[in-house]
Amino acid sequence: FEAMNARFETLVIDMNTRFEAMQKDMNSRFEAMNAKFEALVKEMNARFEAMNARFEALQRDMNARFEALEKRFSFLQWFVAGVVSFFGVLVAISSFIKS
Repeated sequence: FEAMNARFETLVIDMNTRFEAMQKDMNSRFEAMNAKFEALVKEMNARFEAMNARFEALQRDMNARFEALEKRFSFLQWFVAGVVSFFGVLVAISSFIKS
């Protein structure tokens, strides 16, 4: 029994040693994967920030162009209203002079 017990204890120690080695190997692999994922996340964040900056610049450009277009339409609206009013007054004056 003592020989079996000694052999069993040796087997348990051997299994514990293998398990600890496997655990260390798994931990190192998980840490390496975690480092890779963190690097990927940083790279993706940098890309998204660059894309966001690009879209913000495009948005500012589009806003400026729309404001310029709105100013043109406002000017055109007032110009057309002025011309119509001028001709309306001209027609009114000419019809008043003729009568």
